[in-house]
Amino acid sequence: MIVGVLKLLGPSLTSRVVATGGRVVVRPQVERLRPHGTQLHYLRGLVGLGGMLAGWPTTARVQPVTTPAFSGEWVRARNFADQFGGVILYFHGGGYVASSPRAYRCVTEPLAALSGLPVLAVRYRRAPEHPFPAALDDALAAYEWLIEQGHAPEQIAVAGDSAGGHLAVGLLTTLAQAGRPMPAACALFSPLLDPALTEAVHRDALNPDPVLTPTFAARCAEAFYPGGNFRDPRLSPLTANLILLSTFPPIHTHVGGTECFAGDAERLHERLDRAGVENKLIVSRGQVHSYVTLYRAVPEARRALRRAATFMRACIDDDAPFPASNLRMSS
Repeated sequence: MIVGVLKLLGPSLTSRVVATGGRVVVRPQVERLRPHGTQLHYLRGLVGLGGMLAGWPTTARVQPVTTPAFSGEWVRARNFADQFGGVILYFHGGGYVASSPRAYRCVTEPLAALSGLPVLAVRYRRAPEHPFPAALDDALAAYEWLIEQGHAPEQIAVAGDSAGGHLAVGLLTTLAQAGRPMPAACALFSPLLDPALTEAVHRDALNPDPVLTPTFAARCAEAFYPGGNFRDPRLSPLTANLILLSTFPPIHTHVGGTECFAGDAERLHERLDRAGVENKLIVSRGQVHSYVTLYRAVPEARRALRRAATFMRACIDDDAPFPASNLRMSS
């Protein structure tokens, strides 16, 4: 394995303001929230409003998608011409309990513009009304629908952030278990991959996450999979054996340096290395959980989405293959 380090200047002023605001305002609120009843409605409204403001005004072309198995929306760049055939399948974050494709246009719109590919954002069913495996069933249905529409697996890239990153890896695991064809690539942003939160609790105790706490994540995990253990590799991909992981496509992961969940991504990529999977882990100094949602405000978010878009397009386009070596980067 080749290990590389990309050293840039420290975190931007905007990202430092975001982290400070998170510590003062966001974390105390998140720590108290419980994803049920009135508080769940409050959380969903707040996350939805924040996402809409972050993505306003929308310049992309948006088309609703409704099928018997799932719903969502196509997001295409304004000047998009469907001549290439590739597509990005995106799963939004929100702890499996909140948010929507509409709230995530702040991510899907720039991904569509930067990659030149249409993005299918899935409106998967949320917990606690629809616990596991409802969201995973919707993700699999969307992947199968794309293939039915004429997109070969090697023309599909999968991406997601936070819980959506967990869902993306859960989809890969499900496909691997069934011996199904894999997509061309997978891009993850701030994925939470260990619902048991073993390492996150330790990291947060040493360096408190400015935005998301293990306590709140545990509440979301309980809503998503009530009372269950997380040994199933579809739920905890870090428990997947190396033979299963060896079938995975190339994977890029972007995480913020302040995240208590950064260890999840590190452990995943260590196992991908051992399984011989082409992969890259990029840790961006000073960035908070799901910082890519701040694309219009934070330069590090713009850099992350640009890299991810280039990577996914390259994996789909035979004329621009993914580099042969594994690489770990820190920015």
